[in-house]
Amino acid sequence: MNRKLNLVILMLAASLLLNGCWDSQELNSLSIVSATSIDRSEDEWVISFQVVIPQSIATQTGGGAGGSQSPITIFSTRGKTIREAMQNANLEAPRALFFAHNSVLIINEQVVRNEGVRQILDFFLRPVESRETMSVLLTKDKASNLLEVLIPLEKITGNAIQRVITQGQENLSQVKNIKLIDFASMVANPYKSAMAPELRVSGNQEEQSNLDALKSTRNQAVLKLGDLGVFRGDKLVGWMKRKESRGVAWLSNSVKNLIIVTPCSDRDASRLSSYRVIQSSTQVDPKMVNGSVTMMIHIQTVGALDETSCTMDLTNPDVISKLEDTIAEQIKDEVLAAWKRMKDLNVDVVGFMDMIHRKYPAASKHLTNSERPLQKLELKLNVKVTVEHTNMINKPFSNLIEPNK
Repeated sequence: MNRKLNLVILMLAASLLLNGCWDSQELNSLSIVSATSIDRSEDEWVISFQVVIPQSIATQTGGGAGGSQSPITIFSTRGKTIREAMQNANLEAPRALFFAHNSVLIINEQVVRNEGVRQILDFFLRPVESRETMSVLLTKDKASNLLEVLIPLEKITGNAIQRVITQGQENLSQVKNIKLIDFASMVANPYKSAMAPELRVSGNQEEQSNLDALKSTRNQAVLKLGDLGVFRGDKLVGWMKRKESRGVAWLSNSVKNLIIVTPCSDRDASRLSSYRVIQSSTQVDPKMVNGSVTMMIHIQTVGALDETSCTMDLTNPDVISKLEDTIAEQIKDEVLAAWKRMKDLNVDVVGFMDMIHRKYPAASKHLTNSERPLQKLELKLNVKVTVEHTNMINKPFSNLIEPNK
């Protein structure tokens, strides 16, 4: 009898689970957001959403230039808080906004300088449907402008931006794809400064926002990665140029694929060589030297000579050794440029203080009490470069033209 009763109870319980999801939503009632931007105007948050138009995507082929309707549309709302601005989107958007596919968050420079990012992070980390893996980008222009640019090779601009960041990280190294959860961790870390790349519009943004731009053989404007924004606490304090960003990549052990351009000689800076990094590793070790901390940095790279206009004998080991020394000096120059900029801005985007805190807690406590702790650190840099091969030819083509030089 008890066995039958237990079976009946089990069947009733199972039937309750088969009633469906209480909070389910149909796709035709949702506006799928692919990218979001944040600006400020008149003491209000201005939130813009790039929303995918499904019927336009379904009718287009190839790169998205065949349709008569834009693959995306932009909604902008205002509010005293981000949540209020989101709520006000219901006054304009015919469907509920759905953020599970939101891959990019673009924030205006003045917002992160004046307001900081704590409220932004608090909001975007709360919702269940929010993506912690979406990329965080900064812009010196109006952030919503970047959402309006149409990309012929990609139907959805948010996806195109995501691909640009990925390509930049894999092929340039000084650009890093900063995900929302990683960005929040950096902001919350008292021993490391946060950073995020800049995205900018190059060209005529208004022309490239027109649907006719998808039918043109030449883009009137493109989205491109720019400087590296660096933070102190939750506020932006400055930018690092390309050379300085590359130095940060060397110090952070994040160089994967990079081209280093060096002159043939000090006397002739017009002739250049291209060295392609194949492998790279950076080891950073804090050392106590005479009561102060010295950051011992050892960088090793292995690569290939991809191009040269120099006249030299690449079969001569001494020539290769000199070339390696020249490349090493170029790397040192980039690292020192980054180190100088870090000290000028008083930001630790590499995480030196975090390393010191783990190895020398007492010294770390003393340094953090200082207003400018990086000024009290010394940097000892050792760079070893190896030219592993010169690809298919050992003699530069210039040697055939100028054999006696």
